[in-house]
Amino acid sequence: MENSRVSFFVFIAALLLMSACKTFEVKNVNYAQQIESVLIPTNEGVVNDSRYGISFNILPFQYQEIQDSSSVFVDEVRLIRNSNGYYFITATGFQNVYVMEPIKSGLKLKEKITVSEEGLKAPAFNLRSPFIQLIDTKTSEVYTLNEKGIKREEKKS
Repeated sequence: MENSRVSFFVFIAALLLMSACKTFEVKNVNYAQQIESVLIPTNEGVVNDSRYGISFNILPFQYQEIQDSSSVFVDEVRLIRNSNGYYFITATGFQNVYVMEPIKSGLKLKEKITVSEEGLKAPAFNLRSPFIQLIDTKTSEVYTLNEKGIKREEKKS
């Protein structure tokens, strides 16, 4: 009788513990930034967007582009986030847009999208949910992007 009572209490305690450990989730979160951030790197290459609460070093991106991270060559960094939570990062002179996934204390490359063999002249991002639109305002090239790559290219009229 005593064993069955102990077993019953252990069973109830286990049930209570399991119900308390269930993950609390909120679905259908939209992470999109409505407006791009234009960030100026410090001499050390750090960009900080206090509006959206992100700070990172641009030198690894610069190294990907020109294989040089000895000093900062980037004047402005363009950053926007889509509704799925991916960051899109580029700069003047870059050939690519870097799609970065947020991870614990970092950003992980999801996709490197080549958009210009010559390098972007004057990039600007717009949110066109569910896509990110990249416009090179000097060449009038328009690219529609998502975290998987270029969705379609079109000439701006």
